[in-house]
Amino acid sequence: MYRIGIVGPKPSIERTMRALQGHNLGASYERYAYEHARETGDIIRRNRENVHGWVFTGPIPYLSAQAELSEKEHAIYCPPTGASLYKAMLQAIYTLDSPVKDISIDMTDNESWGLMESLEELNFSQEQLRKYVFSIDYDVEEMIGFHVRHWQEGITKAAITCLYAVYQGLLERGVPVFKIDSTKQETVQAVRMLIEQIRSSAFKDSQIGVLMIEIDRLHEAGELSTERYQLQYMELKIKGVLLRHCELIDGSLHQDGTGRYLMYGSRGVMARNMDSLHSTMHQLELDTDLPSFAGIGFGETAFDAERHARKAIQYAKDDEAGRIIIYETDGTIVEAAGEDHELSYETYSSDIELLEQLNKAGVSIRTFQKIKAYIRRMGKEEFTAGELASGLSMTIRHVQRIMGSLTAFALAEIAGNELNTRRGRPSNRYRLLR
Repeated sequence: MYRIGIVGPKPSIERTMRALQGHNLGASYERYAYEHARETGDIIRRNRENVHGWVFTGPIPYLSAQAELSEKEHAIYCPPTGASLYKAMLQAIYTLDSPVKDISIDMTDNESWGLMESLEELNFSQEQLRKYVFSIDYDVEEMIGFHVRHWQEGITKAAITCLYAVYQGLLERGVPVFKIDSTKQETVQAVRMLIEQIRSSAFKDSQIGVLMIEIDRLHEAGELSTERYQLQYMELKIKGVLLRHCELIDGSLHQDGTGRYLMYGSRGVMARNMDSLHSTMHQLELDTDLPSFAGIGFGETAFDAERHARKAIQYAKDDEAGRIIIYETDGTIVEAAGEDHELSYETYSSDIELLEQLNKAGVSIRTFQKIKAYIRRMGKEEFTAGELASGLSMTIRHVQRIMGSLTAFALAEIAGNELNTRRGRPSNRYRLLR
């Protein structure tokens, strides 16, 4: 059974627990209430070892937790939706026994678009609506003052808020106030999604991983040596380095010919020890004075994982790919794995027209997908051959040849020119069209 931590104000946690009551989701729940959202980080630090995942009762605790949550931690919350807003509006109409057309509302800056879209569907005019947008560093008293002021001046008839502290403060001041809460169905669905994420991650971690390491030209180095047992001594030294990493990942080490080694272990442990692998690769190159490459393959069976590892090692030996490559179960390649410039892309496409055009252009689907992934990581649509060459460790001439082919077959276009120096030809700026 998975343990789920629920974080938020106490009333919101109680509301979440009521929504989950009667639903057997295969989880137990730990409640972590706070007075202010700034306490969220401390809650996570103190209790992350006690839970498998986190449910935040609203966007504020979720946003407050982002600085503390790691990429591997599972967390979810129910964002305010149109249904949540309409529920609050219906409560207002029912409670006040009259149509509510003049309201003040507060919402987080990252949620304002969705809620505003729902408000627009209700045809509220700017005069009828007073909006307060806040960030995670919010001031409760300032927000309460915003709603109270408009109500006392007769501009609004009721207030709608996302925060329990504001809701409580307005109640105490006699302001008709209604809180935006997720529906029970939305809450249950969010928790169900979280549990599926945790279950999927646990299954993924238990997949088989095969690490293949190859010392390039080790056999040639042994043949050129004047010492009779130089190659054997070198292999013993290599095995000593590899065994230290193998022990760390709780794997098994096997030799697959001269200069090639296999380690079998679990996906989760291998993924968590990428730093050790980088250190191991560096030590191998220092000890042998030869380039070394690593390919990691994952799979549900040892056969699949080893097959993927062999594909990965071939990509790793490609000068443009980086020395550590991961080949995922779905065919996704991760280049420069574990490094700051890690790049992930698919090696396939179901777009027949695209594949035909690439075939005519003489550009592989892998190269095209790799370029797309790098441009996406750059965060801009237009780029020069120099930028692409630098990021993908290619020569500018090679990139220019690729982009020329893609442009010729309408897969890319020249978006403009860029003059880098006072003298010389300007560089083309390209844009991918697919």
